[in-house]
Amino acid sequence: MFGSARVPLSPRSTVNGERPRCSSAAAGREPFMRRADIAWDENTGPFIGPRPFHTRERSLFLGREQETRSLVEAWSRHRLTVLYGGTGAGKTSLLRAGAVPALTDRGESVLPPGELLLDASFPVAAMPDQNPYTRALVDSWDPDVPPGGFPGRSVGDLLRSRTRLDRYGRPAPLYASLDGTELLLRPGTSGEQDRRDLLDELLGLPDTVEGLRLLLVVRSDHMDELRRLVDKRAVSHAEVLLRPFTPEAAADTVERALARFGHRPGPGSGRHLAEELGTASGTVDPVLLQVAGRALWRSRSDREPEAGGVDPALAGYVRQAVSEAATECLVPVRLVRSWLDTLAAAGGAGAPPFCGGADVATVLQDRYVVDRDAASYLLRHPRLHRPLAFLGPLREAAYTAARHFDAACRARTRGENTVAGEHAQRALSAQPAPGPRLRVRLVSLLGDLAFEEGDHVSAARLYADAAGRYASLGEGTAVNRTLLAQARCLFLEGDRSSALEVLASVTSRAGSDPGVQTGLGQALWHAGQAESALDVLNRVLARDSTDTEARRTRGEILADQGEAAPALHDLERPGAPQTPSSRAARALARATLWGAEAWPEDLDEALEEASDNGPVLLRAARVRRMGGDRDLAARLAERAARAHHPPLPHHQLSTAARLREGE
Repeated sequence: MFGSARVPLSPRSTVNGERPRCSSAAAGREPFMRRADIAWDENTGPFIGPRPFHTRERSLFLGREQETRSLVEAWSRHRLTVLYGGTGAGKTSLLRAGAVPALTDRGESVLPPGELLLDASFPVAAMPDQNPYTRALVDSWDPDVPPGGFPGRSVGDLLRSRTRLDRYGRPAPLYASLDGTELLLRPGTSGEQDRRDLLDELLGLPDTVEGLRLLLVVRSDHMDELRRLVDKRAVSHAEVLLRPFTPEAAADTVERALARFGHRPGPGSGRHLAEELGTASGTVDPVLLQVAGRALWRSRSDREPEAGGVDPALAGYVRQAVSEAATECLVPVRLVRSWLDTLAAAGGAGAPPFCGGADVATVLQDRYVVDRDAASYLLRHPRLHRPLAFLGPLREAAYTAARHFDAACRARTRGENTVAGEHAQRALSAQPAPGPRLRVRLVSLLGDLAFEEGDHVSAARLYADAAGRYASLGEGTAVNRTLLAQARCLFLEGDRSSALEVLASVTSRAGSDPGVQTGLGQALWHAGQAESALDVLNRVLARDSTDTEARRTRGEILADQGEAAPALHDLERPGAPQTPSSRAARALARATLWGAEAWPEDLDEALEEASDNGPVLLRAARVRRMGGDRDLAARLAERAARAHHPPLPHHQLSTAARLREGE
């Protein structure tokens, strides 16, 4: 959103105890620009409303010149930089329309801003051990391949593959960013451990990827927790705080924006608008300025913006946000409106979410209506109290099939799988009906949700349906991936003969797709065909040594087979995933080589994170047996045989039985 070139950022650096310095020079005025030079919209003019600026709209992004320079300076000088600020302060806009194009202009290597959005581009059951958030981030950083194009790569391996040497033979800077880091810090929903694992991997990247300049963008209400994690790792970093406008800067920005579009503002019109939206603390909110500025542009009025003109604009913005939040979270809109009234009455004290309304609070925060203070929420800006009286009757938003699908993907990303499933079902029954390509993605998404909930029968049926639909669309790679997912579900359900039949179909038509090949190797191992699995994985890694998921799988198979030295070569490779399964396999390989007198600490951590994981429990039992503790080994083997998430492969049940009997 708009920001002030006159309000310096407030960086805080942990690098040698010094703070990055920011220039306080004010930016000059922009020249008038032709409509062909800017992202022209007759209805909104230079004001885009309550959403972030995109990179293509950089010519509309006024008033952030100094902030852009300061962020670029910090990002350039430090391996890790954290940009933080309040909800709606303009962090995303500063990244996309400010810092990224500024670095690109000077010839730096800059990856697209990273995002985390789970969708149905790759069925999760095809490679269930890979972190889906990792896959989403890799996809967003690598737009040259289709979604799910190379699902076996880790974040670190992708970055290392993009690192280049400068003319002196040193690693050239590589700029990477993640927007919305607060998602990785939200507790208590499905996928929490995956999100935490990704954040842990990200915080380790500056020390393992030469030349990397990593930027994490996070809201202020999650900054303390992120700072604690960064400090725990002792990562040298810079922190950059983004503030709202001063009234003077807001007025200047409005008048510059109008002038650039050839609209001559009346005397003091920007100042009057800034005063109307200002607070007692002397700041002007960027989001509200965008909303009111758009209303001003539409009126084409040089008159002072009366409250009667601003309040309806703000009320319209809140009305739309409330309707969409109710629809997205599948709650009655009256409950959302009632909760907002409660927040308004509570004033600065705030209030907790209503019963069952935690996801509503999150969505309204995403839409810049509320903000969080510890466990309470409050209206994000004092200027939103008065427009609540203008809301009028509210109703849920009308969603098309495509919008229901988007809402399902967002809910799944947040860990709200039940809400995601309901949106997917509503999309399938929407009118007009979804087209064939959207329908198959919806069916595959429902398969993912069923798999994640442990309903393998429904997941197998849905994946089979999706595979048939992909076949009718001529998408052979998607067919193979979805059949792999179906086979994995059939194995987990105990229908071994059907699973092998589906797997044979995939084997005969797998082609060279690395995702299919890696998933095939995992499925063959699950079927007890270790040598065939290793042959497939060896071929994958011969073509692409950066396929982390293939290397991890090969290392775990080798550890289970007693091939400890080559297993450790795969599992201890720099940047290797630290999943509970891989840590347990590494402990087993080390015990095989050097004995197990000492119980590995990371094996305790693996057991704590995966207490119902059959392979992890069996590997722990084998390590304990090597250390001479028959009783504990037997108890762990018993748990392994009864585990469900995931269960032991059929061919390993005999090993568990021998350990239970003390052999």
